Amino acid sequence: MLFIISTSGDGVPPTDAREFVEFLDSTKLDLNHLHYSVLALGDSNYPQYCKTGIHVHDRLQTLGAMEFVRKHNVDMENAETIEKWMCSVLETLPTLNIDTQEDYLNLVEDQDSRSYNRNKPFQATIKKKYMLTTPSSVGDKETMHIEIDLSGSCLSWISGDALGIYPENNPPEVVEVLNAVKLDGTEIVYVEHPACQVEKVTLQTALTKYYNLKDPSSALIKYLMTKDPANKFSENKELLGEVRDVLSSCKNVSWSGQRLVDLLKPLQPRYYSISSSPLINPNIACITVASVKYQLLGKDRTGVCSVHLNDRCSVGTSLGVFISQNPDFRLPANGNTDILLIGPGTGIAPFMAFIAERVQEGAQGRTILYFGCQSKLKDFLYKDQLGQWEKDNHIALHCAFSRDNPNRKMYVQNLLAKQHRDVYQLMQKGGHVYVCGDATYMAHDVHNTLIDICVKEGLTKSGAMEFLSMLSSHGRYQKDVWV
Repeated sequence: MLFIISTSGDGVPPTDAREFVEFLDSTKLDLNHLHYSVLALGDSNYPQYCKTGIHVHDRLQTLGAMEFVRKHNVDMENAETIEKWMCSVLETLPTLNIDTQEDYLNLVEDQDSRSYNRNKPFQATIKKKYMLTTPSSVGDKETMHIEIDLSGSCLSWISGDALGIYPENNPPEVVEVLNAVKLDGTEIVYVEHPACQVEKVTLQTALTKYYNLKDPSSALIKYLMTKDPANKFSENKELLGEVRDVLSSCKNVSWSGQRLVDLLKPLQPRYYSISSSPLINPNIACITVASVKYQLLGKDRTGVCSVHLNDRCSVGTSLGVFISQNPDFRLPANGNTDILLIGPGTGIAPFMAFIAERVQEGAQGRTILYFGCQSKLKDFLYKDQLGQWEKDNHIALHCAFSRDNPNRKMYVQNLLAKQHRDVYQLMQKGGHVYVCGDATYMAHDVHNTLIDICVKEGLTKSGAMEFLSMLSSHGRYQKDVWV
């Protein structure tokens, strides 16, 4: 049996695999007859890299199954690792003397071919958009509130879910790629991509809508090395650059449009936490988008989807979208339960939906929000709405403005530490804790602060870690984090 499985959120199984993983954890079956191999998909930027695949592998071994090809961990769709695993599987399978029978297969067809999903996105339109921040100088944050009309899609979501969006590449970057390969973009090429409704489009359209121009594929690098052996490509992504940088470094390679797209990765959807509740309007999904702008190899660069949405899309623009469920980030069923929300920056997005829903339902439990940003005047997201909710006693609001005091930076974890007794009592008395935002630093620092709070309130460090683990296993400590 072959297992190809990713890891979602903070180290949990993807939605479609959850039931299987729960079965695997609870079963006492003797699997010593089973030969298996695992391909674990993940992103090493996350602390729980490939956790689900590793867990499945370990559990199968515990149940007596025999691994016939060692587990491979795939970092960010690394094609070379995937190819190595597939080749090893194909080489080893004939040695197992397995009788293949068709009745082993349980083929499940899509229950509703009309439904929209990642492989069949709905063409939604932007209904409204406005700036949430007030940038006054270069480098200030630019964050927008965008409302997307899903009318006619039959798409439904629950607060905590995300909206998947297929973006388009920046036109000047497409031109740079075309110039690098000395093509004009008019050649017709074949495209296989979920967001593409036809098989053949012009090369310029293909590069704009369907291919990843940020991350050079291993196939592209291998091809260029055969054509230009003297060119030593760096394994460091920051030194390697983007597709346009790599192509520009190989000036004597002849290209066809089809050859080029065949060597590129497909353009993947981006995910944004939905910042509105379906109880308020089931046809409008709101998202909170911060423009990503940075430098690489001495050049200004931009994020693919964020800048597409914020700078190039306007009201009426069409977008390919779908709902991405997030069952591990849900409000408690009982509205009397206290909740603690920790969401700096755009991590506020799902909490806007949570709060609006609690207000709409008349929830009696306390809603305590810890929000953080750099400046109260420049990037205090949803300031007016949060202020109104606070005024109406729907929330208790704690804000950390990290750059307003030049002598001392203040972050959400510092505010949590100051309120250690209230935070601990909420956790002890059945409250739920939610963290949303940056996984690299913020979520890690918040987690360590919660441990410190528990220790300050009398637990040992190991006891504090066990306590938070218990909260997590009972769905009372939930995270929606990203890098």
